[in-house]
Amino acid sequence: MKRTFAALLVIATALHSLPAPARAWTAIEKIGGEAPVTVLVREKPRVYFRVTPSAPITVTIEGPARVRIVSRVELPQGSNAVTTYRLDATAGGHVIESLDTETTAADNVQLATGGPPLGKSRRMTFDVPAGSHRISLSLHGAPAALVRIQHATPKSDAPMVSLTPLHASRSVVLNEGQKLITYHTTRTGQPVSLRVVGPTTLELLTRLDYDVTMRGSQSYRMRVSEPGHPPKTFDFKTTKAVAVVYTNLPDRVPSKFSRVRISVPAGTHEYAVELVQPAAGSAEVHARIPAPSVGNEE
Repeated sequence: MKRTFAALLVIATALHSLPAPARAWTAIEKIGGEAPVTVLVREKPRVYFRVTPSAPITVTIEGPARVRIVSRVELPQGSNAVTTYRLDATAGGHVIESLDTETTAADNVQLATGGPPLGKSRRMTFDVPAGSHRISLSLHGAPAALVRIQHATPKSDAPMVSLTPLHASRSVVLNEGQKLITYHTTRTGQPVSLRVVGPTTLELLTRLDYDVTMRGSQSYRMRVSEPGHPPKTFDFKTTKAVAVVYTNLPDRVPSKFSRVRISVPAGTHEYAVELVQPAAGSAEVHARIPAPSVGNEE
């Protein structure tokens, strides 16, 4: 029988030490086959790469990591008009983040070698899970733009707080080394619904449920969707977990966990987390965010 879990955003106060995003950004200054472009920002050199509608660029990112893309559109000489454009970041044929924005000419910013004026900077930020990811950046609506690509590794000591879903078909308690953690079940057509207030990072720990017929390595696909935005799809391969059991689900064995991090912009957002494949299977989701910090922030 289905149960409804009604709560807004909070929450068990169990603190864990798994990673949250770091603040130290490292710029990527070499991409095979791409020529770097030096931009002077208040007379300080910064390395960018040019992207056009007909020539996207692709960069390899090693996760888990947070990725930040700073973009500046190239403008006609003497233009004071507002320019609109869209920059898409895709991986594996899926759009993982999209920046749909507008800009005007920036002050104290210019190409080191001279050339067209540049727009004010616009940013988009997203997270990639563990593994190697080929991220493609494609431009729409403008002739050319420059992009600065930065990445940051997660901190290992930031405390996290668990989120209670708005809705899930059931809850499952995982016993992991005498630590009890509540997960929530998703099946195809039965997502786990979450409400999150940003800006923050939503971290999802997912486990595939093994039944008696499942052996060895198994693949599964999760989809995270928000109304009005392209869904994000994540593919995982996993095996059974060792010394970890469900206390109230004796006919299923948990897999090792997979982790997804999603950059949540400012405002209130509702996400649906759903198992897409295998269509007849089930998976468990544990959602959390970094604990609110106290004091001044950068």
